[in-house]
Amino acid sequence: MTLLNIAAILTLSICVVAQDAAQSGFVISLKNGSTIKGRTLSRDDQTGKLRLAMTETGAGEARSYAVISPEDASDIRSSSSATDSIKINLKGGSQIKCKEFALNGDTVTVKLGSASRIEVQWSEIESISFAQ
Repeated sequence: MTLLNIAAILTLSICVVAQDAAQSGFVISLKNGSTIKGRTLSRDDQTGKLRLAMTETGAGEARSYAVISPEDASDIRSSSSATDSIKINLKGGSQIKCKEFALNGDTVTVKLGSASRIEVQWSEIESISFAQ
């Protein structure tokens, strides 16, 4: 009986680790040291708060999400996969692809390479999405 319990616990823990490791998307580092993972990121224009969809239904609608104050986020990056990136669609049709960006009030600082960064105003951003 004990061996069956151990086997069940190991099977369950392996499944949980595999789901967590397989999830790709945004990783938001908070100033308190914790991180939050999610697939869809949006910003409420009235309050300025970020909304991160953490789990989604099959139709792509948020099942659970976190509301984050931009002042609490230290940086936002894509998951660790080499093929993952963040697409920032700008008003007017331009697009920026990056692995990481930071929030500074109404400005988004986009890290383009190891030494290059550009600043974009939130008002110029149409959408931010995750791409594999």
